[in-house]
Amino acid sequence: MSYLTKLSRSSSLIAFVACGAILAVIPREPALARPTSPSSYQSSCENIKITGATLLARCRLANGSTKSTSILIRGIENQNGNLRYSRNPRAASSYQLSCKNIDNTGATLLARCRLVNGSTKSTSILIRGIDNQNGNLRYSR
Repeated sequence: MSYLTKLSRSSSLIAFVACGAILAVIPREPALARPTSPSSYQSSCENIKITGATLLARCRLANGSTKSTSILIRGIENQNGNLRYSRNPRAASSYQLSCKNIDNTGATLLARCRLVNGSTKSTSILIRGIDNQNGNLRYSR
């Protein structure tokens, strides 16, 4: 085999590998606005609590007063005893159906969740993407 033939085949292999590497980093699903930033509401809200999948708090307005507000926590589910974000971040949360002792510490959701084998374990997850926008809890864009 000539040197040019070998070089031609190795160039094709390099191009094939490079294309594979590029395709590996391209998202396979449509880009959804997935909350990725940490929540900031806890720095300007007080009396924060979670009931089921609802986050309740008393939050400061721009004028310094406070008001009660709430928001549904989206996209968190129980995956065999672990709180995880679902593939659809806009979906209603379902963790509250199989978890108990639901609580929070700042922006961290805490719960005792059921495993497939029926036992339970303590787990937690950072609630992402919720901000206080002039006294209202809102998902950041």
